[in-house]
Amino acid sequence: MASDFLFRLVFSLLWFVFLGIFAWCAHSINRAAGRRTTRYAKHLRAIALVFAGLYLAGSLLYALLPSSVSFLSIPLPDSIRLGMVGLGVVGTAFVLWGLVSLGKNWAPSLSGLRTDTVLITTGAYRLVRHPVYLGAFIFLAAQALLAANLLTLVPTVALLTLLYAQLPEEESMLIDRFGDEYREYMKRTPRFMPSLENEPKQTEKD
Repeated sequence: MASDFLFRLVFSLLWFVFLGIFAWCAHSINRAAGRRTTRYAKHLRAIALVFAGLYLAGSLLYALLPSSVSFLSIPLPDSIRLGMVGLGVVGTAFVLWGLVSLGKNWAPSLSGLRTDTVLITTGAYRLVRHPVYLGAFIFLAAQALLAANLLTLVPTVALLTLLYAQLPEEESMLIDRFGDEYREYMKRTPRFMPSLENEPKQTEKD
C-alpha cells in the first residue's frame, strides 16, 4: 500500500533526524570529564543495549523488508498513525530543546553523571526536570505506533520501562552532587508534566 510506504519513509526520516541530534551533541560535548555512575545503572545500561539492538533489528526489517514482518502488523487506522507523525516531531523538538539547554552538561543515557556537571534550571529545565527523557518517551511511543508492528512495539515498551527505572538512580546522584539545591529544584519543578499554575522561578546562579 502506498500509505504504508509513506509511513515507513517518515518513520525512517524521523529516526535519522532524532539520531542526528544526539550525534551532534556527542560531537560537541567535552569528552575529558569522567562519569559518576553506579553498578545498578551499569546493569540497566547493559540490558537497555540488548533491547536497543532488538529494536534496531526490528526497525530495519520494518523499514527495508516490510513483507517479512507484515504478519506482526497491528491494525491501526491511518489517521492515528498520521497523528503519531506529529507527536514524533513534538518529541524530537523537546529532546533538542532539552539538549540545547544542557549544553556541555549532557551525557548519554545510562552512562552516568559527568563529574563537571552544573545544575541547569533554565530553558526546557524550567518546565520539567527531565525534558530529554520526556521527549524521548514521546518520540519512542509515537514511532512504535507509527510503525504499527509488534516487532518495534515490544522492544519499545521494554526500553521505556528501563529508561524510567533508572530515573530515581540518576536523581539520587544529582542530590549527592548538588544537595539542597537539587532538592529545592525537585520541589518546584515536576518530573515530566509541566505545571500550568505557577511559573518556575529562576534560581540558577551565574
